[in-house]
Amino acid sequence: MEYMSISIVGHIKQLQALMKLMKEQRLPSSLLFSGARGIGKKLVAHELAKRLLCQSLETPDSHACGSCKSCILVEAQTHPDLCMFECNSDNGGVNELRTTLERLQKRAFMGGAKITVLNDADTLSVVGANILLKTLEEPRANSYFILIAETPSRLPQTVLSRCQRWFFDRLSDLELTTILKQQGDSLEKLQLVPLAEGSMSTLESLDTDGKFTDEVKDAVDFAWQGNQVKIVSLAQKWAGDKNLLKERISLIKTLFRNKLTTSASDRNSAAIWANALQTALETEHLIFERNVNPTLALIELLKTCCQELGPRYRYSPNAHSTTMERLIR
Repeated sequence: MEYMSISIVGHIKQLQALMKLMKEQRLPSSLLFSGARGIGKKLVAHELAKRLLCQSLETPDSHACGSCKSCILVEAQTHPDLCMFECNSDNGGVNELRTTLERLQKRAFMGGAKITVLNDADTLSVVGANILLKTLEEPRANSYFILIAETPSRLPQTVLSRCQRWFFDRLSDLELTTILKQQGDSLEKLQLVPLAEGSMSTLESLDTDGKFTDEVKDAVDFAWQGNQVKIVSLAQKWAGDKNLLKERISLIKTLFRNKLTTSASDRNSAAIWANALQTALETEHLIFERNVNPTLALIELLKTCCQELGPRYRYSPNAHSTTMERLIR
């Protein structure tokens, strides 16, 4: 990812609090930034690293100068004392991580701080997490670690206990719109903002593949009509595409929320979409945290938004729990 000319939108409280810790010289050596994908956690980590490395910083809570040798190297992604490590990349294995951490044992090339940003830290293997833990337990002076994770619960508790945790909210529709306008994006892309759930990653996915969005919308329509043949077919297709499965479920949740909002005056419809939304949230957890069969989970999820189920959801409080028990089994 290129960082030049990108200003951070949102997360003002987090940035102010981090700068306050810098000013008071109380910034922990290990930080964990958590939150949804595509909301700017990595940009905040990059900005913090830039300020820590800046050679002409007027005050600890001011912006990096942008013109000193250190700032120029950070922008060019060639600063010798800043490592941006992608844990889920082809080079994100145990040997590469060990090599990266061994570099921290040497003195800083430019005499200042040494900073390691581990993106998608929650994808580290058990062996990788244990290697990282050893370094976190005995940090060198003026060395900082910033772990970025979408699902921090996947990290061992021993690693979590060594980090100060920072949660980042999803971006608002206004903030997403601001980013798109800064980038000069098209009107068509701006119209996708309400479906993006506060994530630039989701927005980019929606924009890259229009068929993706249409397919999910069609699936919800098929489910509403009770077309189980189509539901099963799409569930099987989606389960086989692990790369886009999370994005599809996120879009389903957004569609369900929109349906719930627009059907507030229809008690039967509102009951359906409220139940379906709750099921979607729990289905996401079951698939990605409990390793439930994704095909079966998606089928059960889509079944919950059939228009014929409204009265059952309204008058049978246990209808939802029965569906989830079936998924777990």
